[in-house]
Amino acid sequence: MPMQKFSQYETMITMRDSRQILIVEDDEDTAEIVTNLLKNAGYHTFTVDCGEQALNEIPAISPYLVLLDILLPDIDGLEVLRRVRDRSFLPMIILSGLTQEHDKVRALEAGADDYLSKPFSPEELVARVGALLRRVEWTPQAETRLAVGELELDIPHRQATIRGQRLHLTPVEYGLLITLMRTAGQVVSHDELLRAVWGEQYEGDYSVLRVNISRLRLKIEENPRRPMYIITVPGEGYRMPKGQS
Repeated sequence: MPMQKFSQYETMITMRDSRQILIVEDDEDTAEIVTNLLKNAGYHTFTVDCGEQALNEIPAISPYLVLLDILLPDIDGLEVLRRVRDRSFLPMIILSGLTQEHDKVRALEAGADDYLSKPFSPEELVARVGALLRRVEWTPQAETRLAVGELELDIPHRQATIRGQRLHLTPVEYGLLITLMRTAGQVVSHDELLRAVWGEQYEGDYSVLRVNISRLRLKIEENPRRPMYIITVPGEGYRMPKGQS
C-alpha cells in the first residue's frame, strides 16, 4: 500500500489533546513491556509490528510520538525514519538492540530525535519520552520573536525562517536553534546545550549533539562547511554571532 502523505498540521503536537504514542516493535515481549510502561505513565499507546504498517498508521492516527525499532521484519527502521522525515517533524525515538556508536550516529543522521539502546531501564524510557514531549510542547511566554541576521524565529508559532524561507525543524533542531539564538554572541558549551535541549542525563553525549548540529547547519547555512550562524569554538562549544548579517 502506498504511503499516505503527512500534513504539517497533523504533526503540530501543541494543537492536539491526545497523548497517543505509536510503538513500532516486532518483538511481542518488548512491545508489551513498553506498552505497559507508557500506559502506567498516562499515555495512550498503539502498537504495530512492521514498518509498512507504521507508515500507513502514522497519518491515520496522528500520534504524539513514535518509538521505532530498527530491525523490523519488512522495511528497515531507518528507512521508515527517513520516509517520515521527508514529510514530517513528528518526534521519533529509536529503540534498538544495536548498541554500537555508529548505529546511533546513523539513526540520528537519518532524523531520529533520540536513541535508546536495549535493554533499557523503565525509568529512562519514560523520562526520555517525557523530555522529548516537553520540548515539543513548551513555548516561552515572554518572547515572541528572535532574529539573528536573516534568521528569524516566530516563537508563539514555533516557526523559523532563513532568508524568508520557512525551515522545517525537528523538536531537537528547534531546541538547539532557540538556545543558540537566545545566547547570540556568547559561547554555549557542549554540556550546556545538552542540558538545555536534551536534559541533564545527556551530559557527555557529544555524538547526539554533533549530529544534530550538523543537521541544523544543513538547513540554515548557505555553506555548511563554512558556517556563518553556528560557529564551532574548538574545545568549548558553539557560538552564534550576535547581529550576524
